[in-house]
Amino acid sequence: MTERSDCRMGDDTVPVIPYDTFEAASLFLATGRTREEVLPLVGLAAAEWDRLRETYRWFPTALGESYRRAYFKGLDDAAICRLVLSPRWRLQEGDDADLRSTRHIREAVWRNPHIGPFTGCGWPCTFIAAHAEAVLCCYTHDGKTVYFDGKPLSDRKGGPIVVDAASFRAVAGRWLADRHHVYGQRQFGANQTFYWYVVEGADAATFEALNLRYARDGSQAYYITGKTIRTKSPEAFEIVPELRLNYRDGTRDPLHDTSVIARDREAVYFYGSRLKNARPGNFRDIGHGYATDGTTVWFLNRRKPVENADAATFTVPGPGEPHIAGRHGGSCVTDRYRPYVEGEPCDPREWIESWRPFFEARPDLKGWWWHELAG
Repeated sequence: MTERSDCRMGDDTVPVIPYDTFEAASLFLATGRTREEVLPLVGLAAAEWDRLRETYRWFPTALGESYRRAYFKGLDDAAICRLVLSPRWRLQEGDDADLRSTRHIREAVWRNPHIGPFTGCGWPCTFIAAHAEAVLCCYTHDGKTVYFDGKPLSDRKGGPIVVDAASFRAVAGRWLADRHHVYGQRQFGANQTFYWYVVEGADAATFEALNLRYARDGSQAYYITGKTIRTKSPEAFEIVPELRLNYRDGTRDPLHDTSVIARDREAVYFYGSRLKNARPGNFRDIGHGYATDGTTVWFLNRRKPVENADAATFTVPGPGEPHIAGRHGGSCVTDRYRPYVEGEPCDPREWIESWRPFFEARPDLKGWWWHELAG
């Protein structure tokens, strides 16, 4: 018997199933079971499942509010919880009736999906790990095959990647391993098609994921494109955080997990390739695609130094300061001697009024190019 019930929502009647049953059904579908096998056990037709799934799958997140409002006709979280929490589960003590509090239910079902209508199905299913970026996608296996979002792992050409299911694990981010190999996960195309590859030469025993893009082992480092970085100091190989300037909320966030910048004792790496002549010791990102090693300023998108830039005074206007937009895109930056756009020096005489709000907000700066011209 299914656990489906039909509930009147305004002028509409919609099917409702327990949230844990939904998560179990989703996990079996993600592990290679077909809709023809799974949906009859939850009592839903394919179209009903599609509509219900767009609502239920967002419950433990801050997303999907528009789907919930449309499906449950504006019911608040407390009312939805009363509808979808089966007698098997209750909110944890101290939790508010907030759908995000259902995360512990999702995690419990990942450990054991053989519940409710799936108690006696006998389908092997082991949760491995959630994907670090692809929301709601995960790795699972059925004892023989490793699946990602319902499909076996494949290479760029769509051919199968043979892995050892029993030992397959997520190292971190896009890096994975089994007892034979280390694997990287990439994606391509407008539809962001996922594929996997063997990281040649990687030592699984010492392999360490540094972020979503870089990793290292005891002898070398790696970039997620499949590039091997022949570092002379793998023990010193590390991420250089990118700096995100948030003008809306006034914060400066160092981005570690998604940074494309790394360094060792000898060099700086940008998208896995050496940044020629960059000195690693003091190298740091300063926002809007600019970085400095204390002597030279780099415009990273062009992988080149900013000509004649004064590193000591080079300034990227940040949150809390007037933002100066480029006339053809990009952001304006400046040093003591001139302004720059997209890494190129500009004629200061053409930018006096554009920079007036910034310099008037920074009375601590004196004797710069703007003061000479504006005066």
